[in-house]
Amino acid sequence: MGKARVTPIKQMTIPRLELSSAVTSVRNADVIKQELEIKNLLEYYWTDSQVVLAYISNDAKRFHTFVANRIQRIRQSTSPEKWQHVSSAENPADHASRGLNAAQLKESNWLKGPDFLWKKDLPIKKEMVGEVEGTDPELRTGHAHTVQSKQVSPVLERLKKFSDWSRAVKAIARLKRCIKEFKGVQERTNKTTDLEERRDTEVFIIKLVQKEAFTEEIQKIRSQKENSLHKHDRLKQLNAFLDKSDVLRVGGRLSQSALHHHVKHPAILTKESHVSALLVKHYHERVHHQGRGMTINELRANGIWILGCGSMVSSHIYHCVKCRRYRKTTNVQQMAELPEVRTKTAPPFTYCGVDCFGPFMVKEGRKEVKRYGLLFTCLCSRAVHIETLDDLSTDAFMNALRVLIAIRGPVRQLRCDQGTNFMGARREFLELMKDMDQEPQRAIGCEFVMNVPSASHMGGVWERQIRTVRSILTAMLDKFSNRLDTTSLRTLFYETMAIINSRPLSVEYLNDPLGPEPLTPNHLLTMKSSVILPPPGQFCREDLYLNKRWRRVQFLANEFWQRWKREYLLNLQQRQKWQKVSRNLHINDIVILQDDNAPRCKWKLALVVETLESPDGKVRKVKLKTSETTFDKGKPLTRLIYLERPIHRVVTLLETNTE
Repeated sequence: MGKARVTPIKQMTIPRLELSSAVTSVRNADVIKQELEIKNLLEYYWTDSQVVLAYISNDAKRFHTFVANRIQRIRQSTSPEKWQHVSSAENPADHASRGLNAAQLKESNWLKGPDFLWKKDLPIKKEMVGEVEGTDPELRTGHAHTVQSKQVSPVLERLKKFSDWSRAVKAIARLKRCIKEFKGVQERTNKTTDLEERRDTEVFIIKLVQKEAFTEEIQKIRSQKENSLHKHDRLKQLNAFLDKSDVLRVGGRLSQSALHHHVKHPAILTKESHVSALLVKHYHERVHHQGRGMTINELRANGIWILGCGSMVSSHIYHCVKCRRYRKTTNVQQMAELPEVRTKTAPPFTYCGVDCFGPFMVKEGRKEVKRYGLLFTCLCSRAVHIETLDDLSTDAFMNALRVLIAIRGPVRQLRCDQGTNFMGARREFLELMKDMDQEPQRAIGCEFVMNVPSASHMGGVWERQIRTVRSILTAMLDKFSNRLDTTSLRTLFYETMAIINSRPLSVEYLNDPLGPEPLTPNHLLTMKSSVILPPPGQFCREDLYLNKRWRRVQFLANEFWQRWKREYLLNLQQRQKWQKVSRNLHINDIVILQDDNAPRCKWKLALVVETLESPDGKVRKVKLKTSETTFDKGKPLTRLIYLERPIHRVVTLLETNTE
């Protein structure tokens, strides 16, 4: 692979052209490595420019922006050890810039490269690369002096082993005490001495951090050359100065205040230091895990000023386990794609969602009894079918299901929550089909798909229909339920079902008299476009008190129709939510389980043991392992419990590192 560039019209020096050629070589190598996908691939780069080799190997001098950016690009993908020198006679790259005729091209090494590349043992030509001369025009004026590489203090390296500021200070104080005892310096040990020793140790650690982070700035301030600091430098904006102990402190505007000297002039630290992280953690715990503002105020009230403190404190609070336990919201994930059965062409009520609602009080003779509604909704056509239940038992549900099948045809799949009546019906079907062959099972169908517990939003397709019906029926029957019996309630449910199935499925042409007629579920159920009309005659409020119960039902049906148009149809709008893609929960993540019947501090810890991915790769359901303690004859017994929950019922405390 070869690539040559034409010299730009703008005049450019030969070293800059050679350096640009080296950048082109590195980019070609990146493309080749990406395409080959070979691990541990050895790389070598050759150039015939000694100046370019000196630029790449330089660690002590600073260049102008053009050269500095290209050196940074080269060292981003390579290291100086991979660059070697090749003589101009052996360099095939010169053929592209100087040009060859056909005969010369045939005899050249343009196609095969230098001869030494074909030897069994690749010779590494280690040429003596000199330093960049001080007269080089690419060097920045005023920065030609060499900068010695910073050596990290061994004490600061050792402090990275600590995760608590108090323990780190005690360890350094003990080390300093041992050094004094070794030198023969004896001191009295009392509370006052211990406190002074702790303060001296804190100052000692802060000075070590500042010496590493602000070496040049301290030298300029010490030599009274603070005016040489850049005008946008944060130390210049803080009017930094060195106190009597050589601690770099904030000058600020509070010199005339009555505050303590360390509060008026806090010590300056960088957010990249591990000591800064220890201090943030220490003072965040001292304010009992309050928010960012209180933590920052506590830091500055104790004489610490961290550059970029806001983002650092926010990051610490985000990863703090106790703050997550106290305040973090439950997990969310991007809204899932529609299941296949919602988009599949199928006869009405082949794929259904089902749920119960109620209870409703009706009159049976002289006593009042409870009755419930059972709503089936077609996942394809969004039609509904409502049945009346005497109770919430499995038998009542099975009878209502058989009524649906007898009227609407066979049901292939039922989606529901894990109610006891639905779970019992599922168990009944499984037991009846144990001894049957696979083909009869397919003919009978009726597969149950259960949502996880406490996940009503996963059944939104039928919960929304129940809300439509119940919001109006509850208010109506609260006043008139004592005027209805079971038969009248069933008739009212059927009238309500007919009204709901006459609703338009879209509102695009609803207000356009010249547009097409909106599609309704009744178009598919009855093959008729008109709304089911009530019986002839006028039905008024006085009909509620007549002995003709059918007139009571018709009045309530008309009342439902009017309220449904006013409260639901006119407010029908599309809602968008859960658009953000969040991190998937992983196995071994530590979470707390939301419990609506307990305060947040009493929520149980749990471990994620299995993640259940949706077809789009997002995790919205997890299996958890938690424990429960019981007492048997005064002795505590702990047993493990395995639960399946949606992610919006758990709060992540500790995340597994999956990278």
